[in-house]
Amino acid sequence: MGSAGIKIELEFISSNMLNKKNGEDKMKFILDKIRQNKILVIEESLSTTEEAKLIEATMKHVSDKFPGIEVSTLGEKSEKGIRERLIRMLGGRTGGLTVIGPSKLIKKIRKEPQQISVLAGRG
Repeated sequence: MGSAGIKIELEFISSNMLNKKNGEDKMKFILDKIRQNKILVIEESLSTTEEAKLIEATMKHVSDKFPGIEVSTLGEKSEKGIRERLIRMLGGRTGGLTVIGPSKLIKKIRKEPQQISVLAGRG
């Protein structure tokens, strides 16, 4: 492709790294990475509450240079489930995967029950 090729940066984030952060710090960390034009693959699924907070935080920063984000989660977990809360309280993971990226790079996300397909590029 030569030097004019498109470069897409993926960053894989462990659930342990994010679990050390409180809700606000977690959202700031994710948004800072996305604003650097990185596509994040997070080892754990975000809860519906976390996704909503992330979208809310994103809306405060939308501009011509930052048009927003695209989010897709596999293995969505319920914060209300006793089993899931117990596993998380004991430091375990309930599974899942989240892909988040800047909407100017992510052209299409296709989510199926067991996989996420992402088409990314500039222009």
